Amino acid sequence: MAASTDLNLLARAFDWLKVRMIQDNELASLSRADLQLLAIDLGVTEADLRQIIPQVQNHSEFMDKMMCACGLEPASVRRAFGGVVRDMEVTCARCRDSGRCYRELEAGTAGARYRVFCPNACAIDALLEAGYRA
Repeated sequence: MAASTDLNLLARAFDWLKVRMIQDNELASLSRADLQLLAIDLGVTEADLRQIIPQVQNHSEFMDKMMCACGLEPASVRRAFGGVVRDMEVTCARCRDSGRCYRELEAGTAGARYRVFCPNACAIDALLEAGYRA
């Protein structure tokens, strides 16, 4: 199987898990071994998984809005760089300044100011340089 196919499958699995775990709160019912295997499969640590699953829906939306505000096409970026976007979502979920992100997105200033407050600024810049503009 090609690496890009593996990434697409993994990205779809991660998206499915995000929705299912948020809706059903199944994370709490997983055994430690299952949780560790899931984290390994998704390419994150167990601590990251525990931290991001409850918040990931909001931060996934933040990531899409931030990508749009910066001139990126979220669907194209996710298809081409699913692993990068997952890493960005983990970083976003850990961010202590999500309130500012929300305010900047709502005000329409995020695209001009993200480098000042966004911990994903370098990744966004790299994606822009790679040509994934909207």
